[in-house]
Amino acid sequence: MQGSGLIDPARAAALLQARDPALFSQRLLDAAHSAAGVEELFAYRAGDGAPRTLASSSDLDDVAERAAAYAKRFHHSDPAVAARLAAPTGSGFLCRIPADAIELAAYRKLCFERPRFSEKICFGWRFADHDLVVTFYHRHRDADVDMAQLGALAQLAITGLTQIQQQETALPPVSRIESRLAQTHVILTPRERQVCARTLTGLTADQIAGELGLSAATVLTYRQRAYQKLGVSRASQLMASILG
Repeated sequence: MQGSGLIDPARAAALLQARDPALFSQRLLDAAHSAAGVEELFAYRAGDGAPRTLASSSDLDDVAERAAAYAKRFHHSDPAVAARLAAPTGSGFLCRIPADAIELAAYRKLCFERPRFSEKICFGWRFADHDLVVTFYHRHRDADVDMAQLGALAQLAITGLTQIQQQETALPPVSRIESRLAQTHVILTPRERQVCARTLTGLTADQIAGELGLSAATVLTYRQRAYQKLGVSRASQLMASILG
């Protein structure tokens, strides 16, 4: 049975107040799980090139792997692309895609079969120069998903992500990079993001240490840990991983 579609006002306010992408993602997942049994979500900005990850959160540990693989390899094979491109500018779109509708075997295995998701539900909005898409994954295809509440959450998510993007453009370069790292590399700790962001602006370990109140040796330790987590060995590779 479908409900009214209304979201708990306190939960909606908390979601829109979140300005950190990781916190926004977690609050959105909590609300979607409560409303419709959603177990993973992925939000991205789509344009002419590869999608840019804006938010991802999951009850599973390997969500970052799936988000990265989708952005780099699988987005061309996503049936949701047709629904997105068919929508006129200045309008929203919705599609429900069961796992067996995914033809590319590698995509289906990594993003559906391995985590045992039976369906993804995509909501999006077409702007003049880009699209914002929010995708919810769940494991119970026969479950009575409350689409009204899920649609209301998607509207909040698109609004919140638009606000976060607008906020990012007003941030100084280091803060913008930190925010981007929080979106693309959720595995990093806040301190690792701080060190990596400053590394990408060209600061030396001594300069980073001075800004953060750490020793240069500690800065190098954080950098090494971050690089190991991400499978990179130098700043240029880190930048490439952010740009997707």
